[in-house]
Amino acid sequence: MTPHPISGGSAISTGLEQAFDRFASVSGHLIDTYLALQQQVAHLSNQLEAAHQQLSLQGAENTSLLNRLSLLLGMLPAGVLELDPDGLISRQNAAAQSLLGADWVGRPWANCFPVFQADAGQDCFLYLHPDGSPRHVLLQQQPLPESAGTIVVVQDITRSRAMQDTLASQERLASMGRMAASLAHQLRTPLTTAMLYTSHLTRDFLSESDRKRFASKSLARLQALEARVADMLEFVRGDAPDPVWLSVPELLAETFQEFEPHVSTHALRLIWPSTAPKAWVKGEHRAFVGAWLNLLENALVFAPPHSALIVSAVFADDCFLFSVADQGAGVPKEHLERIFDPFYTTRPEGTGLGLAIARRVAESAGGTLTLDNGTVGACFRMRLPAVTRPPY
Repeated sequence: MTPHPISGGSAISTGLEQAFDRFASVSGHLIDTYLALQQQVAHLSNQLEAAHQQLSLQGAENTSLLNRLSLLLGMLPAGVLELDPDGLISRQNAAAQSLLGADWVGRPWANCFPVFQADAGQDCFLYLHPDGSPRHVLLQQQPLPESAGTIVVVQDITRSRAMQDTLASQERLASMGRMAASLAHQLRTPLTTAMLYTSHLTRDFLSESDRKRFASKSLARLQALEARVADMLEFVRGDAPDPVWLSVPELLAETFQEFEPHVSTHALRLIWPSTAPKAWVKGEHRAFVGAWLNLLENALVFAPPHSALIVSAVFADDCFLFSVADQGAGVPKEHLERIFDPFYTTRPEGTGLGLAIARRVAESAGGTLTLDNGTVGACFRMRLPAVTRPPY
């Protein structure tokens, strides 16, 4: 039995319609997807264009900045060397080539650095230029973390050092001038007074008591003159004797013997340590005695009548502490900063060297001299390294 032709054609037609509908649906999805992709591509293209424009702008700015930095690097008066990670000099500016007198590009920095000789001060070196002139330079190095290289900056401080030397020389000359003026003034007063008292000794019919009185006053002025000269010599003395271990009790005993007669001429009480600590300090004998006498005489001047001068001598914590305290008005605040400066004094008859010499003696022995300016009086404390037995 043969199939009916109409019913078979209908089934095929139905299948084709279904396939066409499915194709149309898939095509619609593809078209929608394509349109969405087009929108995303357009959006990404816009973003990419904006990023490209931004990068182009940054690149232009970086190029301009690089040009300015290159121009600045070329105009810098300091020499600049760039080292690669292997320590080779990869670049140098014009100032570096002029300062060093040669093109060092391509050379290892380790081989170039030894031509710089250590000079005074950290990072300061002496460099002999190829033209034979010595140059004082300042070398500074800074790592470059981005490239693992190093930047070396070389500054020529030759003229600056020359100016500093000139200023120091002028300051020394000014100090010498002030010293000479102070010395002339300080020596003239006691010398004139001594000459006056000495002239009285030539008078006829001068009694023996008057002769002794004028001679005593003349001698006192001459001794004051000698003390001022001794202070000046102590201050300007260059080479000091080699330090030796000295007995503190012996130093204190000699200081007391020299100072006690001065106290007897003043209405003051001297409170001296009853026992001296058994300690030893290292230094120069006369320098210590002179420094302590300077502290005592300074207190003697500013102590009010009928007050006490209190001297302390203590050994503790490997240090010997010598202190002198008066019961005067203390040091005015306006003088505290300069109290230890040479030639600085508030007394017309003073030289301004006593405290300066005392501090220098303390510091040369590895110690200190400080002022404790209390509400009543001033106390100068000299702290010196000390031992209970000399190491010999």
